[in-house]
Amino acid sequence: MNYEIVTTPQTIINIVLASCAAIVSISAAVTVIARAIGKAREPNKLQDERIAALEHQVERINDRLQLGNKRFESDSGRVDALEQNMRETNKVIIESLQALTSHAIDGNNIAELKTAKKSLDEYLVSRM
Repeated sequence: MNYEIVTTPQTIINIVLASCAAIVSISAAVTVIARAIGKAREPNKLQDERIAALEHQVERINDRLQLGNKRFESDSGRVDALEQNMRETNKVIIESLQALTSHAIDGNNIAELKTAKKSLDEYLVSRM
């Protein structure tokens, strides 16, 4: 069984053409697969971009919120001081009005009027 292997130029051309066709087919298949993978990953890419933008926006909002909280804390102290001042002022005014009302009713409360005037004067002087 000795067979002689004969290669003709036509056989060589056929082998080269078949190899080229196989390479072209494989590269086309790889291109189609790569496009499919790219399209499959595209929604994730868009979603990641949106998430990054939203995270940046949340950071900016948190920064503004912290600044607002700091301002609120500083304003809270000033408001407390103003409320305390207002209480003291109202107390002095009410005492003075009470003395004036008592004097207007019976005309005998001159001592209370003098005390109310003195406390009103002291309050106004201490405020300046």
